[in-house]
Amino acid sequence: MGTSVRAFWRGLRGLSRAMASQAPLLALLALPAAAQQQTPVAVELVLALDASASVDKREFALQVQGLAAAFRDPDVQRAVEDLQPLGAAVAVVQWGGPGETQIVLPFTQMNSGRDAKAFGFRMGLIHRFMWASATSIATGISDSAALIEANEFDGQRKVIDVAGDGEDNGEADLEAARQAARKLGIIINGLPIMADSPALADYYRQRVIIGPDSFVEPARDFEDYARAIRAKLLKELRPLAS
Repeated sequence: MGTSVRAFWRGLRGLSRAMASQAPLLALLALPAAAQQQTPVAVELVLALDASASVDKREFALQVQGLAAAFRDPDVQRAVEDLQPLGAAVAVVQWGGPGETQIVLPFTQMNSGRDAKAFGFRMGLIHRFMWASATSIATGISDSAALIEANEFDGQRKVIDVAGDGEDNGEADLEAARQAARKLGIIINGLPIMADSPALADYYRQRVIIGPDSFVEPARDFEDYARAIRAKLLKELRPLAS
């Protein structure tokens, strides 16, 4: 096992201890995936939303509303149905600084358009857990990877979808986080929200995404997030061979 992967698992143990007093759903991060019975799915996807201080109340609401609308979209629902018989498993987290990641929707299996629509309804009801102290993309990646490794699903394709409005300014090592995810077979895609930084898409291409067929789907601003996340999901929720 490489140094980056060992560091990842040391970080996972620390993450579990740090989050032990937070939401009950986070307790599953303390359970090794091998100890759980895993259900095969075509796509295992974590949608990681930026909850850093640079994202105001309205901007965060636009992320929530855009994601909820995407799962109500008929084309996205058809994409989920095209993954039969295995379907997809999707979770949503909010990320910021180290120790601040929160699971807002746990991994949920989808086998039909109706399942996707129900997930969109639940998404529309979530609230913001925190105003994060930093924009630590590294933390968002590491915690999302830990969630993928610890849950009860086993995806033929494992994906982290990182959305954010700025460059990493946390203390965690972004390159180590993305390389550790890559070694675990996880693809990282990016949705840079370029409201304050037109160059953010290039930063995401160079410093954030990784893995086979990884890609960036930029949003011009928070108002454009709904379009971008719909387009992104249509690429991510595709059959393995396509």
